[in-house]
Amino acid sequence: MATDLLRLEHMRSVGAVRRKVLFITNMWPDQQRPYYGSFIASQAKSLSRASVAVDVLYVRGFLGVQAYVKALIEIPRVARSASYDLIHVHTGHMAAVSVRCRRQPLVISFCGGDLLGEPRESGITRKSKIEVALFRQVARTATLTITKSEEMEHALPLALRTRNYILPNGVDLDVFAPRSRHAARAALGWDIGEKVILFLGDPKDPRKNVALAREAVEMVQTRMPSARLHVAWGVSPHEVPTLMNGADCLLFPSRSEGSPNVIKEAMACALPIVATPVGDIPERLSGVRDCYVREASPAALAEALVRALEGGRAGDARAAVGSLGIGIVASRLTEIYDIAVELHRKER
Repeated sequence: MATDLLRLEHMRSVGAVRRKVLFITNMWPDQQRPYYGSFIASQAKSLSRASVAVDVLYVRGFLGVQAYVKALIEIPRVARSASYDLIHVHTGHMAAVSVRCRRQPLVISFCGGDLLGEPRESGITRKSKIEVALFRQVARTATLTITKSEEMEHALPLALRTRNYILPNGVDLDVFAPRSRHAARAALGWDIGEKVILFLGDPKDPRKNVALAREAVEMVQTRMPSARLHVAWGVSPHEVPTLMNGADCLLFPSRSEGSPNVIKEAMACALPIVATPVGDIPERLSGVRDCYVREASPAALAEALVRALEGGRAGDARAAVGSLGIGIVASRLTEIYDIAVELHRKER
């Protein structure tokens, strides 16, 4: 299947196939947006290396509501078209259009804003509040659910939390690793003498809070004139490790998150981090030297940025994220699949 609205991709497993799983997602890298949903693609690839055959139904929701209408019709047909052991749905939006999938076990992975809401400058919008209320109820259709953080789990209805597993996305420790800063800056065309504060995220997304980042960096520049903010968005996923190795610090002033992948990737690169206390960031960075969690104020972030820029690599960070390597997370995910299959069998 390949249409403008829906695309079905097949990923080969390495070795004998242990399970066959259908991913349903509205986030997936393609030629138009090679960066979008790269963490889901990474998860699918890691599963294929764990002897899980993954088919991916990509619903191109950014093209409009008609994509979701078509998905509502097509998803049950695709689910019946092959002998899938399990359906794994990513995001609350896709869960809402997958409610007719009843034949196989259904695992729903929530990503953050679908359970916590999408904040704007003035707070969470009415539309987002309605969606959150819907997605929390849609969770009842799942055999099991997965959330990225404890905060997200607590957003689920109380009765569903015993069937939820907290599992952050994994990080590829081979791709994201400390490398020569000089070489990275040469590749990027950056001056070796400047202090580069990296902001990785959509500057047009109010949740990412680029305005706060700019205010904080302006304060830093009064003490460190060589400091500058580099905003990176829409770049190829292959460029991100180079950006992280070229930068002096990651600034992450988000208003709300689940378990942000960029934090774990920066940790794997031993890049110092300054972040606001959202999602599982406080847990990830607890006790990690040269990484700072601060309140969402320009002064607090600026003070931490100066400290981060005066230091070097965040040597402890890579070790702290080692338990979330993609292979380890893939192994845990296959265990969750096994539990879902057995639970579905018993309840039929």
